[in-house]
Amino acid sequence: MSCHKQKQTIPRPHTSRERLGRVFKACKWAWALCACLLVGLAAQPARAQGNLLKNPGFEETAQDPDRPPNWQSAWEGPGRIRVMSKEAHEGRQCVSIPAHGAIQQRIENAEPGAYVLKCWVKSEADQPVTVLLQDPDRPWAAYTCAEIQVPKAQWTQVEASCVLDQKGTLSLTLGGTSKEFRNYHAVAGEMKAPILADACELIRYKPSAPPRLAMWDANKKLTAVADWSAKAEWSPVDGRSHGFTGSPVFQARHVAGVVRNADGGLALYYVQGQTLTARATIVPSPPFEVATCMLVRSNDRSGIRVASERAERSYTAWLTPQGLVTIEASQTPRFIVRDCRLRYGLLPSFVGTDIRYSPPSFPDSKEINIPSAQWFVGLVDGYDSMLVAAWDSDSQAVSLGLSGEGQDRMFDSLSIATDKAGFSVSFVEHPGLWHQETLKEDWLGEYTPIAWERPFPARWMGSFFVSPGGRPDFRQPCMEYSFPIAHAKTRTWGAWFESWNYYPFFFDGPRTVLHFEKCFIPKGDAIIYFLEPAAADLYSPCEIVEQALGNEKAAALFDFDGNQLRKLNYSTADEFIYDRPACATTTRLSGIAAGEKSTVGINLVTHLYEFIREIRGRIDQYVAFFDQIQSYLDAQDKAHPEMHRYIAELQAMATEAKARASEVYDTPLSAVKQKTDSMKTLLLDGQGDGFNCGRLDVRSTAEEQDDLCRRYGRLVIRLSQTAALKCGDSPEKTVVAKHVWDESRRILRRPVRWEPRRTLYFFEL
Repeated sequence: MSCHKQKQTIPRPHTSRERLGRVFKACKWAWALCACLLVGLAAQPARAQGNLLKNPGFEETAQDPDRPPNWQSAWEGPGRIRVMSKEAHEGRQCVSIPAHGAIQQRIENAEPGAYVLKCWVKSEADQPVTVLLQDPDRPWAAYTCAEIQVPKAQWTQVEASCVLDQKGTLSLTLGGTSKEFRNYHAVAGEMKAPILADACELIRYKPSAPPRLAMWDANKKLTAVADWSAKAEWSPVDGRSHGFTGSPVFQARHVAGVVRNADGGLALYYVQGQTLTARATIVPSPPFEVATCMLVRSNDRSGIRVASERAERSYTAWLTPQGLVTIEASQTPRFIVRDCRLRYGLLPSFVGTDIRYSPPSFPDSKEINIPSAQWFVGLVDGYDSMLVAAWDSDSQAVSLGLSGEGQDRMFDSLSIATDKAGFSVSFVEHPGLWHQETLKEDWLGEYTPIAWERPFPARWMGSFFVSPGGRPDFRQPCMEYSFPIAHAKTRTWGAWFESWNYYPFFFDGPRTVLHFEKCFIPKGDAIIYFLEPAAADLYSPCEIVEQALGNEKAAALFDFDGNQLRKLNYSTADEFIYDRPACATTTRLSGIAAGEKSTVGINLVTHLYEFIREIRGRIDQYVAFFDQIQSYLDAQDKAHPEMHRYIAELQAMATEAKARASEVYDTPLSAVKQKTDSMKTLLLDGQGDGFNCGRLDVRSTAEEQDDLCRRYGRLVIRLSQTAALKCGDSPEKTVVAKHVWDESRRILRRPVRWEPRRTLYFFEL
């Protein structure tokens, strides 16, 4: 099956000359309005920079035909890479890649953003071809391994995408994979026949340049905007200041708004051409009885200052051409974002997992409090919009309002305290922007394609409730988890589950495929969404947060490097064979040659001890974390007896977790050292090939530690989720939940390789 090229189509305005003519005749400011329309309404596709690859069509000549300029061999297969002067897809030449071989190119100083690779491939057999895009210095943050099935003897375009969160290196590898790569990256594809490759293209996508911010005075009091073409009757506003006689109206890229004079509320819309879709209204609380409005400018910022009748309370809505609305309040303690109609609410966390709020889970609540995580993403009813809010301080109180019944129950408002700091709001708009899929039990063990196809390349997330079907248990997962959707059918060690499993979400060409096993049965609804920059004409939630809070503050909030594997410290030689888990090291010892026992063998045994010592240190960190959480919860229980039931549930989880460490601590490190020292003596005295650890085998200790790290990681995620999802009835509980959230993110940073983490790069070599 070939990989189909996915195109993003951005509709252009359908305004005809005749319609424009009627508008211009009706407007005495015709030329000024013409400029606003041309700049403000033209929908342009996402801008793509030029091809970043050097020698992308292999047309450059070199003395050595086995080394095409600017390309290198990724790993050696049984054949050789050669430039061919026949069968090219474009131009005169292409490159021949042997079975199991691959070519590679590195792009240095690549800017942050979404990258898409497209390349034409012709294969001698029906087989998978692997495309690997990654930042080799930070693969835990930027990594895509796509396996694309290509047909025999037919030029087929393959495609893959990757996102860089910061400036770095982007490495492209195309072709086959080595056996070691497949073992450690858990993919199955093997390119057993040669391929030709040609016309490679690597481009970075950026949203189209935002038009100039447009603002009007409606010349009359409006409560809403029913007809966007009515702006022909409004007065364009420019200059340094302006006192509005009617309602202020603005357009900032895809976001339009009008200030309601009756209550000081700011109604927001998604504008596309001449079509308006109501998205939300930002209302001060308490509302202004009569509002007066003034255009204000500060440096390069433009905004609308809205004041109450006696000017004792006010706020400024700062506007950017990118569509961000930032509220700075004066003597206005709270704002409510009303009528937003959210099917789900997300508190994203790139360390650990996102916390998902579902309205049907709160059937009897009119309002729930949530931890002040500083950014929130709401999935809007209709699947084509996302609300993004970011606020300046993690001490601002935040809550969600609910309305409706059953499947029609939604979050209809987001309330943010502004007595200490302000907040920002924007919307992401695109058809098929997120998806909800009801999971069915008869999918168990099956590979199930669903109807939803990703509308553009991005790092898509799939979220569902991970459960083996029984009651919560320390050994078995029982939590919500967000998985980056893979681009290959991937078999991996169960960091999120137990044992080996196939990954639950992957893309098969344009199809989205779900897979469930007995240890994570399909249950409830899965949702699919994205957060990071995408190859589409939009600003992603992460980019909106960066605009609102600044790059430095946003980077600290995202903390992508928290997913980097913990670096263990060994005194053994700096060779890959020593940096293995205890089972692999013991297996290596069992077949060791006699001549290597006193050298390699001693190093392997030294590594066994040091590996166990290092993982024991990680367990010590978890135990210290549970001690600290218990002390904090004990103090909160004394200070707030009314929260006893809430705190007691969290205390019980921490108490059980600490108790689980006793089995590991029953074997002190000194006992492990005695065994490994005895193993070294036997190695030095032994004859012949092979080595049997016998009663000195330390694998059981290592396995207990590895399992405990994995289960501790999952329990910490469940602890933070429990705290966040059950704090809704009390602002005081949200303070506890926020503390647990913060401390959980700290301990989950830099995990060992058996702990769950939000990345598709499973092992770092």
